[in-house]
Amino acid sequence: MRSRPPSVTIAVILLALLSLPNLASPLLPVEGIPAFVIYLGVVLGVCGLISAAGLWTLRKWSIWLAIVVSALNLLSAAPGITAAPNAALQVAATVTVVVSALIIVLVVLPSSRRA
Repeated sequence: MRSRPPSVTIAVILLALLSLPNLASPLLPVEGIPAFVIYLGVVLGVCGLISAAGLWTLRKWSIWLAIVVSALNLLSAAPGITAAPNAALQVAATVTVVVSALIIVLVVLPSSRRA
């Protein structure tokens, strides 16, 4: 059995924590956010959890899925840094962008790719 590097474990935790709120986004009363962004978040949440499970079991396809999901999360949250309707959503968008970028960095590290 292959050992899981710490960078992969951290990426799995961050990806799961980033994906769970995306699943709950349609239940939150938020005005000013386009419906497309909310439903894209749900799809990204499901794909993120699938990718986290794949990373946990060290599947090769999960690295690419994690990169795509994190990049799409980053791109969908980036406009919210300045255009979100309130300060709490601006902070959430900023955190999403930073964590998504961190996940991409963690999964492309050489130790993660070798695993």
